Amino acid sequence: LAVSGLVSLAPKELTRSVQVSFDVRILIIAVALAVLTSVIFGLAPALIASRGNVNRALHEESHQGTGGGNRLRSWLVAGEVACSVILLAGAGLLFRTVIGLQTVDSGLNPDKVLTFSVSLPGVRYGGGPKAVEFFSTAAERLSHLPGVRSASAISYLPFNGLAAGTDFQIAGRPPARPGEPLTTVVRTVLPGYFHTLGIPFEKGRDFTDADNVISSPYRFIVNEAFVKKYFPDEEPLGQQISVAMDAQNPFGEIIGVVGDMKEGTLDQEPQPTAYYIHAHLRYGGMVFVMQTEQDPLSLAGPARDVIQGLDRELSVFDVHPMTTVVRQTFARQQFSAVLLGGFSIASLLLAAIGIYGVLAYSVTQRTREIGVRVALGAEPRSIIRLIVASGARMVIAGALAGLAAALLLSGLLKSLLYGVRPRDPLTFIAAPAILVTVALLAAYAPARRASRVSPMEALRAE
Repeated sequence: LAVSGLVSLAPKELTRSVQVSFDVRILIIAVALAVLTSVIFGLAPALIASRGNVNRALHEESHQGTGGGNRLRSWLVAGEVACSVILLAGAGLLFRTVIGLQTVDSGLNPDKVLTFSVSLPGVRYGGGPKAVEFFSTAAERLSHLPGVRSASAISYLPFNGLAAGTDFQIAGRPPARPGEPLTTVVRTVLPGYFHTLGIPFEKGRDFTDADNVISSPYRFIVNEAFVKKYFPDEEPLGQQISVAMDAQNPFGEIIGVVGDMKEGTLDQEPQPTAYYIHAHLRYGGMVFVMQTEQDPLSLAGPARDVIQGLDRELSVFDVHPMTTVVRQTFARQQFSAVLLGGFSIASLLLAAIGIYGVLAYSVTQRTREIGVRVALGAEPRSIIRLIVASGARMVIAGALAGLAAALLLSGLLKSLLYGVRPRDPLTFIAAPAILVTVALLAAYAPARRASRVSPMEALRAE
């Protein structure tokens, strides 16, 4: 309950991190609810027993406890089984999603890449040549640090969903019809960005230092998704486009085509993207990326020294390995899978305990009957079958009810799933199968004990 409450209070934060702040109020409410539930379910049998009469109790006892009490216990255990199946099915779908997301090609190589952000104060740098010079100089000095293979910067990293988007035009084509604009995601980069993150060039070339000058002609690099959508049967290199990101929107040449990267999260398809060189779309805040030869975090200190060596008043923030940035894209699914998996295990354990308790109590009530059966020649295995069968009935009933409910509720997880259907057959076969297996194992212990009852023990029990 406490964990569920914390999750409900911070659903947005879970999309980027699995850390949830501790709240004493939620813990108090959870403890209070647990105590209240225990008291209610503890008092209910006592109240029922206090209102009974001796004649009825003796009558039910003479029928080996086949009255409403046993039926109620069986229905409660069946309910536990149904809940377990629902939770197991949900956890199975989410675990398969997390496994699938880990194998998705993100379009880049995040290994041994350090990322960190730097924001320039507008008062001192503005949006002109000073900002361009600072980021260019910083990237160059970072690339010369021992253990650094290359360094560059980008306005917004992939996967964080913060990239700009806008309309654009293609030279030589008529304007887009109303309501059907040509749109693209827009990012601005420094030379060497694609090499640093291992993003392959399909055609053309990268930006150079000569391109990163305010007075240089406008040039663009686009991704494969951009080409497939807007130049499916044409050569993209040399095409002129005008991207609506500033007042002038001059046309510029497409000089390169790079591979696609996932946009926002790994479970989203790549979007058409146009890359500016920083001098032509200047940002006061950029994210540096450094490809290293060792643990990326070991170079966080030297990188900070480089930035503060250029300007002591600047701070470095959001320092993360690129692998962490990629992993955070499915943090919500991962956390949900772990959370639901934990609930599933707890529910499975409670169901097993409930089945064991009901059958153990049933064996105690039926001691005389079992003793008579043994005296008449019943084999131990037939006694075991008898007890297990009585438990199997409530388990199968609960499993079928839980399976039906899980199929109805699985659509609620659709937004969290990737690479697996909400009603995946494998998951919905495995969930009740696991539950039934555990339940039958729980039923075997009291059944085996019943098979060892001797007629003399039965008489003494009476």
